[in-house]
Amino acid sequence: MKAFFRTWFTGYYQPLAFAEALRTAPAPHWGLLAVIMRSALDALLIYLPAALLGRQPSMPSYLTFAPTERYFAFAAAVTLPVFLAQWLVGGGATHVILRLLKRRSDADLILSFTGLQSLVVGAFLVVWDWGWILLGSTDYNALGISHLVIDLWWVTLNVTCCKRLLDVPVPLGIALSMVGILLGIPFGILFMRAPI
Repeated sequence: MKAFFRTWFTGYYQPLAFAEALRTAPAPHWGLLAVIMRSALDALLIYLPAALLGRQPSMPSYLTFAPTERYFAFAAAVTLPVFLAQWLVGGGATHVILRLLKRRSDADLILSFTGLQSLVVGAFLVVWDWGWILLGSTDYNALGISHLVIDLWWVTLNVTCCKRLLDVPVPLGIALSMVGILLGIPFGILFMRAPI
């Protein structure tokens, strides 16, 4: 576990070392653990406190079975399956695209590094979101845009891992990152709500 945490924190300041550490890491085990940890951080530190405080999201629910008045309790419950779906769809798409292009791929390795990247960025976003909550902001559009800007760090880590571990050219790595983000957005729009 010590190596897992060291790799996680390396993702904040040394992308090349982050990628190299994942070369021999248990795959996809670390990716799954990372997604579970990220889900727990969001569910327990963002959505559950909001639910217990009786807060409502600024954007109404799109789901008839999850009323806006109790949406944060619902979000706390579905965070794990939503993040797992995003992880599997994004990682699966990367693997399939690489194979269609007749390039070397490793589905387990892709799931491992995309999961860890999600934890690196997701843990920072928990702190970021709490900053907005404590400042009393209600501008969920600006918060969403800020998340997309912060996702550039995920792109940086993804491109670095694709290049170092799978010999994917940087332009293709950027394109694969964009595909992963675009495939994840519908899950977020449908199920997740800004905590303000």
